[in-house]
Amino acid sequence: MTDVHAQPWADTSCLLCGAPAAVGHHPQCASTDPQATEYLTEHVPGGTVRCWTMAGVRYTATPARRAAITALMPMMLWQQAGRVVSLPFSFGLLIKEVVPQLGVARWLAQIGHHPLATIRVPDCGCTDPLRCRCDVDGHPHADAPPDLWADHSLFALRMRRPLGWLDWWLLDIGTGAVLVAEDDRDNDPVPANASRNCQMGWCDLCDGTRQAATPTTTRPCTHTCHRATTAVAAAATPPQSGTESGDER
Repeated sequence: MTDVHAQPWADTSCLLCGAPAAVGHHPQCASTDPQATEYLTEHVPGGTVRCWTMAGVRYTATPARRAAITALMPMMLWQQAGRVVSLPFSFGLLIKEVVPQLGVARWLAQIGHHPLATIRVPDCGCTDPLRCRCDVDGHPHADAPPDLWADHSLFALRMRRPLGWLDWWLLDIGTGAVLVAEDDRDNDPVPANASRNCQMGWCDLCDGTRQAATPTTTRPCTHTCHRATTAVAAAATPPQSGTESGDER
């Protein structure tokens, strides 16, 4: 006969600090600090520092839940925020609502989304998300009716920072968006003497000039993308007659 209490899903200890329910939480647990904004920091390849937020802890508190989300990140289809883009209707409405609320419109460079990038979350009604294990293998909730499970879409907002880029990873939970993780990269500083388009990564929209100190004057944009374009154009230009390399006299 199987001992129910021996099953991993029957454990009621805190998913972050491991404290049993009778104890509550250990002093070092992020859940005991009302000012805590993240509970875990990871260094991932490419110089990225990833922080998992307390706001999204219900969806990310276990390694399996975090792995499910990170597996969806490469699926994102990125759209530039500096132009008119085509987004699914409901998702477009969510972006129009969320971006002003977060106050990031000035720095928003790209929006990442994919219609199939969803995670399955139990709609179980557990009162303490730090002790909920309804998605653990073998839990009886696995046999619950479909309406007791929810599919939440993952999307991303990429912001320009002075030293690089900040990606916010959010879940569309139907009634709004929850920030679950943020990726901070400080290996790509804002280029000096570049137009706003080039600073934001919208190089194809830059006409080669940047706004000067006074609104009515412009100066050349010195971003590397223009030098690369000039080099390609020069390489594609055929040499003038009589100047070919190796021309015999």
